[in-house]
Amino acid sequence: MNIADIKMDNRKRIYSYLREQGQATKQEIAYHLQLSLPTVTQNLTYLSELGLISCENKVVNRAGGRNPVAYSYIPDARVAIGLDITRHHIKSIVIDLDGQIIKYVYRRKDYQRNDDYLKILAGEVENIIAMAGLEREKILGVGIAVPGLIDRTGEYVYDGRVIDNDGMTRAEFAKYMNLKTKLIHDSAAAGFSEIIRSPDIHNACYVSLGSSIGGSVFIHDKAYLGDGLFSCEFGHLNLVPDGLPCYCGQKGCFDPYCNSEVLSNQANGDLFTFFDRLNNGDEKLRKIWDTYLDHLATLITEIRMMFGSSIIIGGDIGSFIDKYMPQLQAKIDKKSPFSEKSARFLYPCRNKMEAIASGAALHFVQEFLDTALETTD
Repeated sequence: MNIADIKMDNRKRIYSYLREQGQATKQEIAYHLQLSLPTVTQNLTYLSELGLISCENKVVNRAGGRNPVAYSYIPDARVAIGLDITRHHIKSIVIDLDGQIIKYVYRRKDYQRNDDYLKILAGEVENIIAMAGLEREKILGVGIAVPGLIDRTGEYVYDGRVIDNDGMTRAEFAKYMNLKTKLIHDSAAAGFSEIIRSPDIHNACYVSLGSSIGGSVFIHDKAYLGDGLFSCEFGHLNLVPDGLPCYCGQKGCFDPYCNSEVLSNQANGDLFTFFDRLNNGDEKLRKIWDTYLDHLATLITEIRMMFGSSIIIGGDIGSFIDKYMPQLQAKIDKKSPFSEKSARFLYPCRNKMEAIASGAALHFVQEFLDTALETTD
């Protein structure tokens, strides 16, 4: 490492230490990180000027004498906004640098491919900014998560048949937004929200069980898109030859057997109602759920055979799956050709609330944490 690299490394270590501890004196930082006081002081001044930390609090010196100044990490020194766009709704979210939700807004609105809808999107962004009382200079950007495959440049949807956004560009979605934006595949956003919160998992497949089935794969913490950019489109693996029709035009895909509407349609379109009735002993729903888990167990087994990695169950169904993990694992274990126990590799999602929207926003947070401290002085 050259001198510049060492300076950047020290700065990041100091900032990371304050993020972990919440508050510390320069003496504590110097001691725990084995850095000189002048080095710590210089970097704390830099971080304070960026507005990332404060030094207003004081730690009581019980030994007497002058109280040392304590520096505090500011989680909302920067924030990011995420949008989750689907066929029937727009979900907006604001998160801080810890990924914690500051504000969440749900709006029932059918997707339309027209200028009026784009104005509504921008209006939702402005609405959540006002509701959260955000200072615009603190907003890192707006992550826009959509159903559809995104090209490698992140500039347009090259396959958007789910909601008819095929060929739409990032610039179009952001036409009326006066902020930095990023276009993200919804399943990739949700998967990212999981992998970034799971420091013990570095290789994983995220299975998104929503109104359509998708997924994402992470290898050494990086999303793998595949040559055709459609890796982990698990919903289009074939389950039943010549079976139920899928929106892709084929028959027998997993999607029509395992998407969330298979369940919600049994309860007036409401998943909460489905699981509430299921938990209360509805025999008809119990049989439907058992069949659903059979299909899901087949899907999980095939994914495990292909990737051999950890598998995370997310999406709408992932929010309810915890209670039923033993039942699902038992079905998977019976299907395993290697007699391995699925408890070793199968996990329910950690992010139960708005994984797609928060994952879209987290891309800006991660980018900021990776690059913000690299400015030389």
